[in-house]
Amino acid sequence: MIAPRGTAAIGALALAACSSAPAQPAGVGEWDVSKTTLADASGRCDPNEFEDGRKGMWCSFQPALKVGEQAAAVDLYFGSTEPTSPVIEIQLQVKACRVEDFHAWMKTAFGNPLEFKGARFLWENRYLLIAADMPGSASRCIVRIFPRSEQAMYDRIKRVP
Repeated sequence: MIAPRGTAAIGALALAACSSAPAQPAGVGEWDVSKTTLADASGRCDPNEFEDGRKGMWCSFQPALKVGEQAAAVDLYFGSTEPTSPVIEIQLQVKACRVEDFHAWMKTAFGNPLEFKGARFLWENRYLLIAADMPGSASRCIVRIFPRSEQAMYDRIKRVP
C-alpha cells in the first residue's frame, strides 16, 4: 500500500521535532570537558596542588573568551602533569562584570540555573557541573565549570557561600 501524499513529510517533521531537544554543552568556547587535555592548553602552565590534595597543572593566560559583550580570562586546571591529562576545571573570570549581561549570557549558554544561593548560581547538565558567582554591579564574576567526574569538588563549592 502506498502512503497518502504528505504522510512522509509529516513523519519527517515529527522526527525532527523529537530530535531537536536543546543541546547540552560539554564546555565553553574551544574548551570541552570530554576532549580537552593538558596538551591542548596554551599560555602558561604551572604545577598546582588542589584542595583535595591532588597534584596537577594550572594553565593561565589562555585566549580570552567573549562572554556576551565582555571579555573573560580563562584558566584551565588538569588532574595531573601528563600531556594526556583531562581538564578537571574550566574557570572564567570577568573583571568589572556587568552582572545582568553576564547572567543573560549564562542563561543562553546553559539554560536556567537549577538553584541559586545569594550571588552563587548553579547549573548541571549531562556533561557539566557549573557554579557561577555574580556578586553585584561592577564586581568580578567567576564561573567554575567541571566535568561530572569532579562531583566532589563541585559539592564543596556548592556548600561555600
